[in-house]
Amino acid sequence: MKLLYYALSVIAAIVLSGVAYFAVVGGFDPVVVSEKDMGPYTIVYEEHIGDYSETGKVHDKIFNSLTADGINTTKGIGIYYDNPQIVAKDKLRSELGCILEETDLGKTTELAKKYKIKLMDKQYSAVAELNLKSKLTYMIGAMKAYPALNKYIQDNKLTSLSAPFELYDIPAKKIYYVIGVKK
Repeated sequence: MKLLYYALSVIAAIVLSGVAYFAVVGGFDPVVVSEKDMGPYTIVYEEHIGDYSETGKVHDKIFNSLTADGINTTKGIGIYYDNPQIVAKDKLRSELGCILEETDLGKTTELAKKYKIKLMDKQYSAVAELNLKSKLTYMIGAMKAYPALNKYIQDNKLTSLSAPFELYDIPAKKIYYVIGVKK
């Protein structure tokens, strides 16, 4: 009987620890969707084809390379062109990189010799905002934000105009999940 009590206590402690950790990383945080203008952004990026779970390495590569070149960037971006529920993991297309700060916009001609650079125009968007609490937030956030965005767009009779993108604002500790829309 003592063994059963001990086993149940251990299982309960593990379950409670898991639930507590899920709460700490934002698993229970609500997703609020709003409409607002996003951009414009000048991004330094790299194209990626493959599993979206591998995109963090590309972000790190661009960030580290820019830092080595004396560019201070605090915001990352990922543009995700394919729905991973429809497209095979090895065929998923994305563009991943960093947003240039205003102080570095004058360096785009020089940076263009080494990097791909593009301007994302300002666009009216549906935006889901989540607090960036840990690396696990990237995965949990996407699983929560995209269904909420899709429901919001459908419920409000909006039309999607662009591939979704994620903006990672490190100083503000926020992730913005964004889809350009029109009414």
